[in-house]
Amino acid sequence: MSYNPLATNPAELALPFVEAIDTRSELSIGKEEERILVELDHLTDAAHMHGVYFTQAGRALSIPVTFESDKPTGYTSFNSLTFEGRLVTYSVVKIGRLIGATSIRALCLSFDEVMLLPFFDTLPEDRLLHVPALAIDSMSRTAA
Repeated sequence: MSYNPLATNPAELALPFVEAIDTRSELSIGKEEERILVELDHLTDAAHMHGVYFTQAGRALSIPVTFESDKPTGYTSFNSLTFEGRLVTYSVVKIGRLIGATSIRALCLSFDEVMLLPFFDTLPEDRLLHVPALAIDSMSRTAA
């Protein structure tokens, strides 16, 4: 798998890695997925792409920074979201056992210091906003 050296933002940088995410019923993150996350962080650093971004996305999840993976965890789901936030890392989000819906498995960009627009609401400090790479419609850098 190779990355696009002409990527203009972290979402574009992640796209070649999306298909490598394990979509089987296993909810744990495998060694290959861990390797991909480390590689994406290195590529983002090398391209000087860490920073604050104005982003429009079709879907996002607000998940606590820390939680027990084998216990129920509360999260907030967003559709058609516009926000500004600081890209902190990449993540693999795997959520199973949803009532009335299929499970979620996605390579995500993870943001903190998030301001939700248009009402300027902020996410609590103990949460990260995880946005699937395939759900990002537009992304432009606003600060380092």
